[in-house]
Amino acid sequence: MPLMDCDEVYNYWEPLHFLLYSSGFQTWEYANEYALRTYAYLTPLWAIAKAYQPLVSFLPDWWWSLLTSQEVAAGDISSKVALFTLLRATLAASMALAEVFFCKAVSEYNVKNSPSSVVIGIVTGGLLLSSAGMSHASGALLPSSTLTLLWLVGAAAFLRQQHTLFIFAAVTATLAIGWPFGVLMFLPLGLNVLIRELKRPMGIATKIIAITGLIQAFVMAIDYTHYGRLVSPTWNILLYNTKAGGDELYGVEPFSYYVKNLILNFNYAILGIFSLPVLLSKRRDALLVTLSPMYLWLFVVAPRPHKEERFLFPIYPCICLAAALAAVTVVDGSFYFLNKSKPGTGVSLMIQGIIWVPAALLSMSRTLALSKYYTAPLHVYAELQKQPYIVEATICTCGEWYRFPSSFYIPTIADSFGFLPSSFSGQLPQPFTSDGSGPDMSTTFNDQNKPEPGSYISTIDDCDYLIDLWDSTDCRENDSEWKPVVLNSFLDAERTAVLHRALYIPFLHEQEDRRGGVEYTDYVLYQRRV
Repeated sequence: MPLMDCDEVYNYWEPLHFLLYSSGFQTWEYANEYALRTYAYLTPLWAIAKAYQPLVSFLPDWWWSLLTSQEVAAGDISSKVALFTLLRATLAASMALAEVFFCKAVSEYNVKNSPSSVVIGIVTGGLLLSSAGMSHASGALLPSSTLTLLWLVGAAAFLRQQHTLFIFAAVTATLAIGWPFGVLMFLPLGLNVLIRELKRPMGIATKIIAITGLIQAFVMAIDYTHYGRLVSPTWNILLYNTKAGGDELYGVEPFSYYVKNLILNFNYAILGIFSLPVLLSKRRDALLVTLSPMYLWLFVVAPRPHKEERFLFPIYPCICLAAALAAVTVVDGSFYFLNKSKPGTGVSLMIQGIIWVPAALLSMSRTLALSKYYTAPLHVYAELQKQPYIVEATICTCGEWYRFPSSFYIPTIADSFGFLPSSFSGQLPQPFTSDGSGPDMSTTFNDQNKPEPGSYISTIDDCDYLIDLWDSTDCRENDSEWKPVVLNSFLDAERTAVLHRALYIPFLHEQEDRRGGVEYTDYVLYQRRV
C-alpha cells in the first residue's frame, strides 16, 4: 500500500529514523520551542525495530516477497527498506489482532439471549477485513490509527466488563500517543463503566489514578530525555488546536470531503451511520453504547475546517459494527414477520453474505487501485539502493516532496537527501541536527506554515540524482542534463475518468486504458549525465 499521508512520514517515520540512525527530517512540531509531539508514541516501535534489526539481514529474499513487491533484501544496503517494510507489517498485524479481539467480544455479547450476536460479530469482522479504509489505516504510523487499535481493545474490554483493561486502553490513548482528542471515543464507554462501578467507587478511582499516574510519568520521562526539559506535548497540541485559526493553516476542506472519503472506503456500508432508528427499535444496550462514540466524534470533528482522511480512522470500526447491526436487525425482523421465527445462524450468514459480498468486492477493488496506481514512489525510491554511483551522492526532489516515503529509503552510503524550491509555498521539514529536539537545536521553525530557508538544498546544481514526475517542470529547466534511470508507472488522476481512478476493475481498466480514458505518467529517478 502507498503511504497515504505525508504527515505520517515527516511526523512519525522520520523521527523514528532519527532515533534509530541519528538522521532524518524534523518538523516544527518537534522543535523545542513548540514541542507538540511526544516521543513516547515512537518508543514502543523503536524498541521493536531494535529487536528486528539483527534479524533483517538473515531473512531470505522469498520471505520479503510475501510482504511487498519492492526489492528490499539485497544485503546491508537495503536493510533499512526491509526494516521499514517489516515495521509496517507489524503495525498491520497488531491492528488485525485488535479487530479479532473486538469481533470476538461482539460475538460473545449476550449470546444466550441474542444468538444473532454471533452473526453480528462475523459480519463486523468481514467488513473490517475487506474495507479499503482499514486496509491502509491498519499499517499507518499515525496517532489516529493507534487510537483505532486502542479503541478496538477498549471496546472489547467494555463489552466483556474487563474494566481495568478498558481504563488502560483509554488512558494510553489519551496521554501516550500525542493526540488527546481521542478521549472523545472513550467518553461514552467510560461514563458507562463508572455507572457500572457505582457500588465500588474507591476501587475504580484507585485504578484510574494509578494507571493515569504511571502512564503520565512514563510519557513525561521520555519527553524530558528528548526535549531536555519538563514538557507536556499532549497539553501543547491541545492548546494549539483549540486556539483560533490553529487548524485553518492546513488542509481546509468542505464537509463533502469526508462524505467522498467514506464512500470510497466503505461504499454502501456507510449507511450504517444512518441506521440509528433501526438500531433503537431493538434494544442492545451495550452494543448501542459502543456505537455512540461515532456520533460524538462526527459531531465534534466534522465541522472543523482542517479535514484529513486520517481524522476518520477512529470511527471505522463503529461504521462496520453499525452496518452489521442494522443489517442483522432488518433481516431478523423481516424473517420473523414472514415466518414467525428468526433465521438460524447458517441461514442468517448466507443472507448477510448476499448483502455484503458486493460491498467487500468494491472495497477490495479500491484497495487494489491504491496499490496498482499509486505505489510508484515506493518502488522508485527503493531502486536507489541499486545505483552504482550512489556513494556520497546527493539525492533531491522538489514538487514531489510530499510523496517522499521516508529516510528508510535513502541509502546510508549516500551523502544527503534534500528538497529543491518548488511551487509549494508552505513550511517544509528540515534535517535533524545532532541535538535533536533538545534546547540547543540550531534549526529555525515557525508555527504559521511560512517557508524557512533552512529547508532547501541551495540549487539543483548540487544534486546528483533527482526524483520527479516525468512531465513535471517544477524544478528541471534543462532535461538534457538529466538521464532517466528508473521509471515506474503512476496514474495521472486529473486526466483519468473518476471510476477508473477510484477503483481497479480488471479487463475493463485495461480496455479503457487502450481507449484513452485512463492516463498514466511515470515516476522517474534521474541521474545527472555528467
